Amino acid sequence: MQRLRSLLIAIPVMTVLNTGGVLAHDFPLTIVDDRNKSVEIAQLPRTVASISSFGADVLVSLGRQVDGLSILGGQQSDFLGGAAVDAVNLGEVHQTNLEVLAQLSPDLTIGLRTYTEPFEQKIEEAGAFLAFDLITLEDSLRGVERATLALGAESQGSELNERFLNDLESHIERAPGGISAVFLWHWGDVPYAFYSHHLTGHIMTRLGATNIQGNPPRGMAPADSSAISMETLLRLNPDVILSFKADDGPFVSHPAWPRLKAVRNNRAWRVGDQYVMPHGPLARQMVLKEMAYLLYPEHFPAPKDIPEPAQARAMDFER
Repeated sequence: MQRLRSLLIAIPVMTVLNTGGVLAHDFPLTIVDDRNKSVEIAQLPRTVASISSFGADVLVSLGRQVDGLSILGGQQSDFLGGAAVDAVNLGEVHQTNLEVLAQLSPDLTIGLRTYTEPFEQKIEEAGAFLAFDLITLEDSLRGVERATLALGAESQGSELNERFLNDLESHIERAPGGISAVFLWHWGDVPYAFYSHHLTGHIMTRLGATNIQGNPPRGMAPADSSAISMETLLRLNPDVILSFKADDGPFVSHPAWPRLKAVRNNRAWRVGDQYVMPHGPLARQMVLKEMAYLLYPEHFPAPKDIPEPAQARAMDFER
């Protein structure tokens, strides 16, 4: 990590031109994405679509408009705070509406390789396309670096990365540790627990909490999570539970839930989808600040800059 951080700090600031509040350097430029594909950006993108919240997060962080955006569970990400409310709806993140994307015809589309791989040729027909793999902290830093470069704002991208690394170190120094936790996402009645190499799990462990899911087994590094049984969850019995589910309904009831100490101690939280997709500049800052508070409420204040619908609240269960 220290090496990566040093490299980021050492990135030279290129000569830039200011064009109407948007920093732009000389185009065309070529960016290699996580398909190992060289993508030519012919000119400063004027219209940009985002398949997943990551690209929208980067655009909003730069004060740019989001022209097209996918949804999750039928809605935009709450942590964007309505900044992308005027964006064209591109459909669910795993099933892009290619007709709508073609009509929008954005200069640039930023997406996740996982969700876009089957449709990448169609997406490329609409305009330039950058596909990223986003799981780890390093993925986040490199994704922000390349996305902001494509948007003519690489110096701002470097600043956003450096600011997050500084804030992470500051929180690590203040976190007392000595606590266990887990981050779950729920698919039907099956909970999945995120490993420690996923950025949210990484932040959890760097804050001194023991992630009961630990690291992925050998050969499973590309996976960010795996199913965890309620029996295992009860046996490991973490102090704090963070949970995400795409719909707003209550969590599926199970006899183990009321026996978990996190539930008994009112430390089981429903969190926003920024925890699932924490790799953009806004999302990772929100996850860091809110998780520090949820783990150590006596040491960190509740963050005040998270939109209310995206703030953590107590888990509720079916009756």
